[in-house]
Amino acid sequence: MSRTDPVDAAADALYGLPPADFVTARDAWVAAAREDGDRTAARAIGRLRRPTQAAWLANLLARDRAEQLDGLLGIAESLSEAQRSLDGAALRMLSAQRHKIVAAMAREARRLARQRGHSVTEATERDLRGILEAALVDPGVAAEVRSGRLTRTVSYSGFGPDVEPDALPRPPEQPRAVAPAREEGDAAPEPDGAGAEDEHAERERAERERRAREIVAAERDLEQALDAAAEAEQQHEADRAASADAEREHAVARDRVDELAAALEDARTQERAAAEAKRAAADLERESARAARTAATALSFARTRLRNLSVDRL
Repeated sequence: MSRTDPVDAAADALYGLPPADFVTARDAWVAAAREDGDRTAARAIGRLRRPTQAAWLANLLARDRAEQLDGLLGIAESLSEAQRSLDGAALRMLSAQRHKIVAAMAREARRLARQRGHSVTEATERDLRGILEAALVDPGVAAEVRSGRLTRTVSYSGFGPDVEPDALPRPPEQPRAVAPAREEGDAAPEPDGAGAEDEHAERERAERERRAREIVAAERDLEQALDAAAEAEQQHEADRAASADAEREHAVARDRVDELAAALEDARTQERAAAEAKRAAADLERESARAARTAATALSFARTRLRNLSVDRL
């Protein structure tokens, strides 16, 4: 389809919103679909359910931390195999590692919510951990979490999937009897069926332990990657804030430079006008000085002439 499905577009937008904003935004999408004449889409959008707080946090992880979430959910198959093997030591070790990674993901979701201006209570964080635990053992829940459109809070109290009905616990290992030394010339004993079974069981046990070690190492790497990603994100946020501060300071300085440049240009204009006025005043002063000298000369001539006339009359 060349045209975006309005229901899919609405769901994608709505499930990224905090639950408190969901209903208002959903009503706006419904109204827009009705205005477009798409009543089917309007009804479908109107049926979209508001997510719980914990489901919204899971949606944040699916949208902003998809790679880390896939890494967590990717260990589900290995956990299932360890559960079915009923290896108590491996189960305890894997359970501890799993809880650490789930807790790290929950803390990351809480930090993502805080970046959006929303605080998360301890109870909500516990609910999110329950969702992640359930996703590890229920493929349906895992698919919902990966979709980024989870609406409900789910939980799981066990370690992993149900045990197979015919599975039996692995019996405790018994110390092997030391075979008596053979006298020279004695024939080597033929291996019996029990010895072959013991060897097969030993290989299976060694394989289970190897897999358990690999799972623990993978979970440890994932936890370290989560911590490194969180630290890098925090550093990025700090650097972005510092960059924003520097940009604001630069803008203020640039505005100040513009103001000073404008003031300097005004001052230069005023200086040019004052210089022109000075030159005009100097010209007028020179003209008035010449006029004053001419008037003084004329006055002197007039006085001399008057004196001469007065003498002649006598």
